[in-house]
Amino acid sequence: MKLISILRLAVPFTLAGAAGAQTNESANPMPLASDGGKAVLVEPRPVAESDDPVNGRVLAGTANGLALSLTIDGGTITLNSVAAARVPMRQARPSRDDAADTVTITGLSGGRIVASTVVPDAVLNASEGDGLVRLTRRQVSAVLVASTPIDTLQVSAPATAASATLDVRAAYARLCEAAPGHDWCPKQGPR
Repeated sequence: MKLISILRLAVPFTLAGAAGAQTNESANPMPLASDGGKAVLVEPRPVAESDDPVNGRVLAGTANGLALSLTIDGGTITLNSVAAARVPMRQARPSRDDAADTVTITGLSGGRIVASTVVPDAVLNASEGDGLVRLTRRQVSAVLVASTPIDTLQVSAPATAASATLDVRAAYARLCEAAPGHDWCPKQGPR
């Protein structure tokens, strides 16, 4: 008896859905594959850089730099990952007014400062039942925009008095394997 009641309820919804689908089909004059149309794969073709609005927009909002991830544990800072990449310029901010605790990351090339960014330090966490909890271990991600390759990072996280100097020259290894003539790769001298 219950099954019949459920079917009686489902029938009006099914009919209403079919009626709606029928109205949508009559409003859409495009032929469907079931009407004898067919799908065709188009061969890829190169597009001139000036004719490609997507790449143009991406290039306008990004710059060469480093994308990195750090772990801060008390007074120790370790580098989780670092990669040479096109990075969003809007994320590489040299100062912040909106964060109480921050991590400052400075990129050096040959001892000269070439990039700097400040990111929020999530040292405070809202924990259910405990309220605000001060974390000693946390992860921070950041980007640096630089016009030259960065060989060293200086990182400071004043919230836990952590600081480190990190060698990031290996970040360019994959780039230089793929494109040895790239401007950021070491030049090979005559043998």
